[in-house]
Amino acid sequence: MGRFLMYTTLLVLALFVASSYLILEHGGGTIAAVQDVTVHDLTLRPTSYDGQPVTTSGTLNHNEDLGLWELIEEDANFAVVIRNFEDETLLESLDGKRVRVHGVFGSDTEIGTYINADSVHEVAD
Repeated sequence: MGRFLMYTTLLVLALFVASSYLILEHGGGTIAAVQDVTVHDLTLRPTSYDGQPVTTSGTLNHNEDLGLWELIEEDANFAVVIRNFEDETLLESLDGKRVRVHGVFGSDTEIGTYINADSVHEVAD
C-alpha cells in the first residue's frame, strides 16, 4: 500500500510539473507581450515596436486633411494613426477626448506610424 501511494504521488507531481510548464510556455505568452507605451516613444522608436501588440493613450482627433483618425500626445507634436477600427460611430463620439487604444503597432512610409486598433476606450481624467 505504501509503494502505491508513493508512485501515485510521484505521478501526480510529474503531471503538475508538465502541465505548469505547458501553461507557462504556451498559455500566457500573448498577455505578457502587450506593451504599454507612450505615443512619444512609438513615434521616436517605431522599429522597436513594429508588429508588436501595444497599448497607448492620448487625445483622439480626426485629421480632416488626411481623412484619418489620430491619437495625439498632449503638449507635443506626436501622433499615431488609428487604422482598421470598424466602429466609426464610436470614434466620432470620442473625438477630442482622451482615450486608450490597444492594437498591433506598425509603420510605413505612406502614413507613418499607426496602430491596427482592436479596442478604443475613453480614459477618465
